[in-house]
Amino acid sequence: MAREIAAPGGIAAMAGATEVLVARRPAWQRLLRTAVRRPLGTIGGGIVALICVAAVGAPLVARYDPAQSFQIQNSHYNPNVASDKGYNTTTALDQYVQDSKSAPSAKHWLGTDEAGRDVWSRIIWGARRSMGIGVPTMLLAVAVGAMLAVVSGYFGGIVDTLMQRVLDAFQAFPSLLLLLLIGSAFDLNARNLVLSLAFVGVAQVSRVVRSKVLTLRELPFVEAGRVLGATDLRLMVRHILPNTMGTVIVVFTIGIGSVILAEASLAFLGLTHAGVSWGMMLNSGRNFINSSPWQAVFSGAAITLAVLGFNLLGDTLRDVLDPRLRI
Repeated sequence: MAREIAAPGGIAAMAGATEVLVARRPAWQRLLRTAVRRPLGTIGGGIVALICVAAVGAPLVARYDPAQSFQIQNSHYNPNVASDKGYNTTTALDQYVQDSKSAPSAKHWLGTDEAGRDVWSRIIWGARRSMGIGVPTMLLAVAVGAMLAVVSGYFGGIVDTLMQRVLDAFQAFPSLLLLLLIGSAFDLNARNLVLSLAFVGVAQVSRVVRSKVLTLRELPFVEAGRVLGATDLRLMVRHILPNTMGTVIVVFTIGIGSVILAEASLAFLGLTHAGVSWGMMLNSGRNFINSSPWQAVFSGAAITLAVLGFNLLGDTLRDVLDPRLRI
């Protein structure tokens, strides 16, 4: 093991040594340095961290039950009103009415929707819904897609050609159209939605990881493994697959943002069955965009920030994990 010797100017040297060794910074210093030099990645990481906190701690972060309808004192309440005086008798005889479409206030930070439900609480629980769909979907898509990519890229030839043509056939369909077809054939509950989105994402993951495998299989350490008698399975599992982890992490991170957008799109179209979803909130809020825009604005902002955060974080991870892009 090489020894590091401190010297003036931060250069480590040994008498008669042919190489100059530089002391490695502690992990927290390298992380801080990366955060300062890549502010967009820091912003993206902060957004992702906030979304994760909201998703995991939804019962604590949300102030109210997302399905609770709040009521307020009816200003027109009059138990003695007669129906022949032009009043709405039902409204006048109700002591309390729904606190619907109220503006943001100290009680309701982001206002209430048309049913008198707290928008802030629904945004927080919507984060749990989005992450609960996005993370399992990308885990499944990355697991299957990376496996197909390693097999396809390593063997090449007819195996690679057949697998890629099958994946190309699926990619020929627009993703949203394919999801609409799946949604029309199956009930898009949470489980089926994860499977459907993962099915769509496998081809995209496989294509990206395969390009990395095509490069790795030609490197000297793979040739050395063949010479030493390593089997194809060992080379793929122990040598090639671990070296694709940087690409896999980037694809996984960026893919979560794409899944969140796809889930919101399907919920906006009314094709999913969800208790609280940003897409459903955006769909119902657009009907009241003139009188009470906060529901549509805040749910749309949540979708935008989530996708932006994961994209910024993924781009930064790509730059950090790829030595060719480091500065």
